[in-house]
Amino acid sequence: MRRTCNIFESRSYRGTGQAVFTPASVTTMILSAVSFLAAVFIIANYDEITARIAIWVAGFLSSAFPVVVLILAAVYLMAKLKWKLIKRWW
Repeated sequence: MRRTCNIFESRSYRGTGQAVFTPASVTTMILSAVSFLAAVFIIANYDEITARIAIWVAGFLSSAFPVVVLILAAVYLMAKLKWKLIKRWW
């Protein structure tokens, strides 16, 4: 019996025993292969990848961007609190 609500199944049912390659099945196979190769690459080069991530995070945290985000968040929260106080006073 044919299953319903399967987005990866072909629209035209041609019976059993025939291989049908729909665009969805081809995309699934390609992305599975790419994912497998990426996992193998990450496992093989784990030390190098973690070192690059650590260098990037250290550079990001030493930049001024996190400080600017904290200042903007503080200003936003203070403005929001002030607006609530003004609304309650009226």
